[in-house]
Amino acid sequence: MNVREASEQIEGAVRAYLERDERGLLRIPFAMQRPLIIMGPPGVGKTAIVAQVAEKMGVSFVSYSITHHTRQSALGLPYIAEEEFGGVPYRVSRYTMSEIIAAVHDAIRESGVAEGILFLDEVNCASETLMPSMLQFLQYKQFGQHHLPEGWAIVCAGNPPEYNRAARDFDPAMMDRLKRIDVEADLDVWLDYAAAHGVHPAITTYLSAKPKNFFRVRAAASGARIVTARGWEDLSRMLGAYERQGRACDAALVSQYLQDPEVAEDFALYLELFGRYRDDYKVEDILDGSVDDAIAARAQAAPFDERVALVNMLADAVAEAVRDASAAHEAVLIARERLVGARAELAGAGALSCAEELVVQLRHELDEARGKGLASAGRQAALAGALQTLEASRRAVALLSMGDGAHANGFEAAKAPFNEATLAARERVEGASDQLDHVLAFLERAFGEGQEMVLLVGKLAVDPVFMRFVSTHGSDSFARHSQALMFQERGLDLLREAERLASLDEL
Repeated sequence: MNVREASEQIEGAVRAYLERDERGLLRIPFAMQRPLIIMGPPGVGKTAIVAQVAEKMGVSFVSYSITHHTRQSALGLPYIAEEEFGGVPYRVSRYTMSEIIAAVHDAIRESGVAEGILFLDEVNCASETLMPSMLQFLQYKQFGQHHLPEGWAIVCAGNPPEYNRAARDFDPAMMDRLKRIDVEADLDVWLDYAAAHGVHPAITTYLSAKPKNFFRVRAAASGARIVTARGWEDLSRMLGAYERQGRACDAALVSQYLQDPEVAEDFALYLELFGRYRDDYKVEDILDGSVDDAIAARAQAAPFDERVALVNMLADAVAEAVRDASAAHEAVLIARERLVGARAELAGAGALSCAEELVVQLRHELDEARGKGLASAGRQAALAGALQTLEASRRAVALLSMGDGAHANGFEAAKAPFNEATLAARERVEGASDQLDHVLAFLERAFGEGQEMVLLVGKLAVDPVFMRFVSTHGSDSFARHSQALMFQERGLDLLREAERLASLDEL
């Protein structure tokens, strides 16, 4: 199955494992809950989908790669204890708590959430000395003397032996105690993911034209040749960083991520061509609505692959503007919630202490989101924006307390930076909406309601952030084109899903 289907299977199993009856007892007894094991080639997103399930469900998440552990770190270190059996004292061996079990307890303490997912990666690559303890853990949910807390689901991942020489097959008796999910690379599913996460348009356009180059893991005399979904996504981030710095993205850079010379060389050539398209079509002019008719005429006469590249560039630019505007809007909502919640304290004598505490709390929340890597990039950007606003509010309250306004309202002082942030967010939202309108108008001028418009609307419609933006702020032009191209029903389904995710993940 693909990663989307695997994600649904994992979520279904974890929800079933965590379900309790009216007495608070697990409906599936903890001892009877089979650990899940996801088997599949490297780089298909096994770790990411488990983390996303945990985030979606609002439970804790602890991740470990078993290849980084020895028997001692997993099982705990031995020590001598004094015990009495039958009235006779004995010196016996005991073990300190496993690092992995301790990490679970740490997560419970830090998050305040007692339920979670323990993810163990490369579980079938454990060392020979660790493997017996690993099998004991999967079967009995304990390392040495220490048990995994009830309410925690075990999800493992492994590579089949053909992809990893250190991997080994579990014996049939062990596999009969696991819930196995086999995952494979699926380009169509990944392209939907790529559209929603801002993967570089050169990559999505290239892979749409050459799907066979999406995933390759093969042996060669000079070493393994590997091209994976993880490699494409990591390359996308580096391409974006190089472009922001004005640096050239050459074949040497590409080959560091796409470790198959044939694919790397082919994509590097396409990337150079893609860059020329961006310059020739004056994408920035299209976005601000100042492009001339000659560019529209050129697009209309261009070969199909060139038109697809142009549409992908425009969709990516619009999606990026929408993501930035959405993060700014969410930042304002977060800051507003914190300031309104502390209104009474900010209006009183302890205004400065209250403002400082708001900053400390939000900084801790942001650090936790970054450290655990669970929150989406958009959520992290929103938290960072809200933190900037609250820091500005704190400075305003501090200035007030230093002057003659000892009895002035600190809440009113804190509102001024918030109002500025709200105005800036509104301008970003309006700017993103204008860019969307300009792009749709350009495509209508160049292609009418042809397949280019279908491609753009379809690419944006699978992005939950974009659909949430349109539902919140409106877009008559997008609604008109999506209806005309029979995307309304699909868009509404995605909108409902986006709103459901928003209720779980956002404010």
